[in-house]
Amino acid sequence: MNAPEPPAGKGPGPMRYAGLGVQLAVSLVVFVLIGQWADRKLGTGGILTIVAAFLGFGGTMYSLVRSLNRKDGGGEGGPS
Repeated sequence: MNAPEPPAGKGPGPMRYAGLGVQLAVSLVVFVLIGQWADRKLGTGGILTIVAAFLGFGGTMYSLVRSLNRKDGGGEGGPS
């Protein structure tokens, strides 16, 4: 069953962005768990957990912004 097409001239609905928060949260949790595991193995006292959290957040935000710009038709190379 196909999803109905939005009427012409209307912007995307809010459901288009519903999964972005979940994606951010899941990736952040995964990176923190990897950082905690690495801290336990290497005995670094929590430094790798913090680094992994920042890497996960930054990487996910970069990916989300790129995907939103691509879907919205924003960015470079568009008509002026």
